[in-house]
Amino acid sequence: MIIAQPDDLKLIKHIVATGGHKRMIGELDRDKYQRLVELGWLKAFVTNISEVSYWVTERGRAAASR
Repeated sequence: MIIAQPDDLKLIKHIVATGGHKRMIGELDRDKYQRLVELGWLKAFVTNISEVSYWVTERGRAAASR
């Protein structure tokens, strides 16, 4: 079980405030976004091998409103 950390809350609040989604293209470190997926706050959609779109879930919106 993953326990949310202060940096997780800061990141989900930023994603919600900037439209509720984040697109990652290329060889970037996705670990911090994967943590939010594991917390159930983001849903990942892989569009191709080098591109992932992350969308905030209802659970993520609830966490961002804390």
